[in-house]
Amino acid sequence: MADTQSSAPATSSTASRPSGMTHAFSVDVEDWFHILECDEAPDPAAWKKMESRVERSTTVLLDLLDKHHHTGTFFILGWVAEHHPDLVREIARRGHEIGSHSHLHGLVSAAKPADFARDLERSLKALRAASGSEIRCFRAPGFSIGPDQAWAFDVLADHGITLDSSLFLSARAHGGFPLDRLRPFDIVLPDGRRILEAPVVPLRLPKVSLPWAGGGYLRLLPKAALLGLMAQAEHAERPVVTYVHPREVDPAQPRMDLPLRRRFKYYVGLNTVIDKLDSLFAAHRFGTISDVATRGLKDPPLLVRRAS
Repeated sequence: MADTQSSAPATSSTASRPSGMTHAFSVDVEDWFHILECDEAPDPAAWKKMESRVERSTTVLLDLLDKHHHTGTFFILGWVAEHHPDLVREIARRGHEIGSHSHLHGLVSAAKPADFARDLERSLKALRAASGSEIRCFRAPGFSIGPDQAWAFDVLADHGITLDSSLFLSARAHGGFPLDRLRPFDIVLPDGRRILEAPVVPLRLPKVSLPWAGGGYLRLLPKAALLGLMAQAEHAERPVVTYVHPREVDPAQPRMDLPLRRRFKYYVGLNTVIDKLDSLFAAHRFGTISDVATRGLKDPPLLVRRAS
């Protein structure tokens, strides 16, 4: 287990809303059947036999970004890059940032360091081959790097990753990393190497934390609520890291026979996402995670120490 040490928590600014603040738009590029921790999901050996919809769904998002002249970061499974290299090239051609989302969509919290390193290497090789460029960004499936997986940052740094967006700053289904931060910050490794972190910051209510800027909550919450939360973040000079999956703009996707609660979480609001994104893109400025994390205010660094 790795121990973590943090500096004093950051405080929200009370400055007036900045003009033209850029928020981060990110896409976890995986297909409709790439679902985590689900007995009903197909095994990786069967993925090639499944109907693939990732190209058409990702193109919907690319066209919407083009419409509003925004860019974003696309965290792509290495498996997707191997089977759909033209999609990776199209994402790059349109001016977007490309990162790794692992190769086989496994949780970091369920992996050993050596297995995680092998999977990362496979994804980076596939993404480099498809895009023709080095890959410097990473997001763990399910935001599954928690305090006990802080060893993963050493592996990421060993493989040239300089920007991460794997930390969900609250407890959640796949672990989470409870931490009092509001903006991007540096992760400082024991040997002094640094990885810039662009975390997902939930809305912290008295009894629950809502990851409102992505996934099921983005699909469930009314558009007016999403616009209001974006405005609040801008007033606090706090860039928002949004995240979606291609399947979330594909209401016609095949439905898996999931347990009722999981089915609701996975499929609720699919027919609302395009309209919500269109409104968010019209009202706010979005860019890549690198754009957001390397500009503007940063919170204090997180110092990571190896387990004794």
